[in-house]
Amino acid sequence: MSNFSVITLQKSIYEALTNDIALIALIRGVYDHTPQNSAFPYIAFGEVTSREWSNVEDAGMEQQVTLNIWSREGGRKEAISIMERVYTVLHQVSLTIEGQSLVSLRFVTSKVMLGNDGFTYQGNMQFRGLMRQV
Repeated sequence: MSNFSVITLQKSIYEALTNDIALIALIRGVYDHTPQNSAFPYIAFGEVTSREWSNVEDAGMEQQVTLNIWSREGGRKEAISIMERVYTVLHQVSLTIEGQSLVSLRFVTSKVMLGNDGFTYQGNMQFRGLMRQV
């Protein structure tokens, strides 16, 4: 499993997000570890899970990556607009991943919820990446 680092997929996703001018116009940042007092809206990497999918011919790894979208604009509209752009940037795109070959990157699921404070919205998006060892 050492050849299938979650960090390499996350790095490629980060680069795709931060290199998209339309997305950057909508947010204040993309974070792995969100600094205190970060300006809204922003995207933060959430939970990542991995599992083996190797077979006789190929060594492979599946990774589920969650992106959290944080917004304090009135209503869900801002969070959903950001999520729509993230979908456009990441769903079924071809990314270069160091030491691995990306078989596919696909959107899996999303949700938007209002936080306990009554004004912060959190959107969650999950993507599934299949990698093959090169």
